[in-house]
Amino acid sequence: MYQPLQHVVLWMNQVLNVSSNFLSYSTQFQTSSLLSNTTILNFDANCSRFASEVDIPGVKLHFTQYVPGGTNLSFPENHPTCGIPYQTVSSDICRVAMSVPTSESSEISLEAWFPVNYSGRFLSTANRGFSGCILYNELEFATSLGFASVGANNGHNGTSGSAFLNNPNAIADYTYRSVHTGVVVGKELVKQFYGFPFHKSYFLGCSSGGRQGFKEAQDFPADFDGIVAGAPAFKLTSIMSWGGALYKATGDSESDTFLTPELWAVVYDEVLRQCDALDGAEDGLLEDPGMCQFTPETLICSKGQTSNCLTGRQAQTVRTIFSPFYSLDGQLLFPRMQPGINTKKQVPFYFEGVPWDLTEDWFKYVVYNDTTWNGRNFSVADAMISAAQNPFNIETWEGDLSAFAKKGGKILTYHGLQDFVISSELSQLYYAHVSRTMDMPPHELDSFYRLFYVSGMDHCRGGDGASAIGQDVGSSAGRDPNENALMAMVRWVEEGTPPEVLRGAKLSTDGSVEYWRGHCKWPKRNRYTGHGSITDEKAWQCT
Repeated sequence: MYQPLQHVVLWMNQVLNVSSNFLSYSTQFQTSSLLSNTTILNFDANCSRFASEVDIPGVKLHFTQYVPGGTNLSFPENHPTCGIPYQTVSSDICRVAMSVPTSESSEISLEAWFPVNYSGRFLSTANRGFSGCILYNELEFATSLGFASVGANNGHNGTSGSAFLNNPNAIADYTYRSVHTGVVVGKELVKQFYGFPFHKSYFLGCSSGGRQGFKEAQDFPADFDGIVAGAPAFKLTSIMSWGGALYKATGDSESDTFLTPELWAVVYDEVLRQCDALDGAEDGLLEDPGMCQFTPETLICSKGQTSNCLTGRQAQTVRTIFSPFYSLDGQLLFPRMQPGINTKKQVPFYFEGVPWDLTEDWFKYVVYNDTTWNGRNFSVADAMISAAQNPFNIETWEGDLSAFAKKGGKILTYHGLQDFVISSELSQLYYAHVSRTMDMPPHELDSFYRLFYVSGMDHCRGGDGASAIGQDVGSSAGRDPNENALMAMVRWVEEGTPPEVLRGAKLSTDGSVEYWRGHCKWPKRNRYTGHGSITDEKAWQCT
């Protein structure tokens, strides 16, 4: 088996208990780069013969492929809706492709990427939306940091929910089975490929992937030591219903309740006028949307005014969107869309005057198994039927994380305050649910569970602010745990040093850093002190 000097040293550190910190971050990466050139021939040969050596019951191995660093790897068989036709691979890896049956009528496709600069750490990537897509960009990000990584397709191919039609096994794969199966198989592959077990196990995901991370913590607490879960799609059945409700609020583009993109730009400017300064600085970002009780009626057209203003019906649309969504019996189904999403730059798909495709897919293929169902007919009664079904507990709303905490697991979760897909308020509602369920105030939850809000971050990445926190290959300013959320999690797990703030970089188009901002650990909030430039990191304080 492939076992260069670096890995022997790492293994002996564990056996002899020489260092509880494994290796320092700088030493680890320096050692990797020094040894990779001298071991590359052995690595290539081992990758080539690994296909004949894999011995895991039920795993159908398709191929192994040595991929040199710098290769622009193409995926001709990847479903076109996945939108990942190729991926540049920055480090030498061994790519292992396989499939794993999950029932008599279902299976997942799985890939494992093993880097030559292996750090002794295992990582599972996740998925997005209804995605039956392996996220090759996240595999690349993880392997570039030395993680032996796996990713799966959620038990189906492409981004449509059509695979769920009359197929509970596909729903089970999507809800929990794909990730857990990939973890079990992936960990065994790591041991067989490198010749010794991994040191620590990590998870990285956002959106549906964030929900998958919490599902793992709730149902399979032994799978991971550290979970980085962004914008988690808790209450997924309600998210699907929320999409239907927001479409009903706006109506079709011909409706008198509909707002054009130009009018949404007017709304955004008014949100900033009313609420931007509440955090002490007028910088185009809301650090705490919860403080913003937006009044859209200020935009109603004055007598004789015909542009850049709203009718009373349109003002009601805006108020409905920025208000919570309730069931017929008065129970909260989903929180409001948070004010501060940049509708001047991007009108969310909920507001485009057509039913959201994921809402339609969910009700067609899961709730009713009826391909004729039309999102234009959505009602609150549909939402209540969907919530009552909750297949395989896909809501992922369990508040007892004690098993995960007891084994020493850590969760770092983040949510962008410009998230136009999943209301950022959802994350604090779940945090409060855990706090109440476990009878733990925030300072005690801090021992294993920390939530960070990122001003100026859209859904999972991008946005107007310092949103590059090290969550993926295009949103990272470096490997240092002080500027990289994944490596901050590694430091928390392996050194016992948790992040107090989550530092984010505002990246320019060429990838250079324009400024940094420290994002606060909930329930603290970011405030401008009034001293220094608003782009000066030191001018902001968590209070």
